Amino acid sequence: MTTARHRTLLFVAMALSITGHAAESPTEAAPSQLESQRKAAERVSAMTKFLASLTAYQVTCRGSYDVLQDSGQKLEFLEVRELALQRPDLLRVRHRSSDGSEDLLVFDGKHITLFNERANVYAQAPQPGSLDDAIVYFVRDLQMRLPLARLFTNRSSDELARRLQSVVHIERTELLPVPTDHIAGRVGNVDVQLWIAEGARPLPMRVVLTYVDEPGQPQYRANFEGWKTGTSGGPDAFRFSPPKDARRIVFASQLPSDGGAARRGDTEAGR
Repeated sequence: MTTARHRTLLFVAMALSITGHAAESPTEAAPSQLESQRKAAERVSAMTKFLASLTAYQVTCRGSYDVLQDSGQKLEFLEVRELALQRPDLLRVRHRSSDGSEDLLVFDGKHITLFNERANVYAQAPQPGSLDDAIVYFVRDLQMRLPLARLFTNRSSDELARRLQSVVHIERTELLPVPTDHIAGRVGNVDVQLWIAEGARPLPMRVVLTYVDEPGQPQYRANFEGWKTGTSGGPDAFRFSPPKDARRIVFASQLPSDGGAARRGDTEAGR
């Protein structure tokens, strides 16, 4: 049986071990920490530049997001986004939520269209110009959600480099479909974790966003699956023809404010 004296000695030994390790860290860990930061910054830069260099690609994002309830409990909702992109001005995103509803976002270089299959309604707004301009207009002006939108823009590398406050390489892992580097950083009030494929194709394989200033610190998580680079599915993928009986409406942000907007977004924080 362990005596009180033995327990005390064990505690002191553990304390000395911990404090001794901490005392050595300022001199011994500094070079490795700097190397970790350098490697992480290089991997993030390589990923954003590689994505921006691709003229076309397709990928499936399997995501989930937390929604804090009035009771304090956090619920997780699932979603799937199938994305096809072709530069300079084509984008298609099919979104399926966990309740079975489906939305289709199409940008054809001239218009942005959002179609809800369940309600059989669509909204459309003119938006000539580049893909970057369309994404900014969709998120900022139309006030619609498009998770990770900055990753799809040409200027993602410069923007991320400007906004990234800290970054560090955590580890190398082989638990995803390809070996990846696990990177952690902070952008504004959001903690960011990225798993970036090793090698000449530094594609994002997983991302976790933690909104640290929000109540309950909710997260958005997504795994990227089935990357196909150099193909977007052909020009027909970016043409929208509404069903015959579909009804055209306007985007919610284009309606006069009445203070009674529906709170559907409260359960779709990942959009």
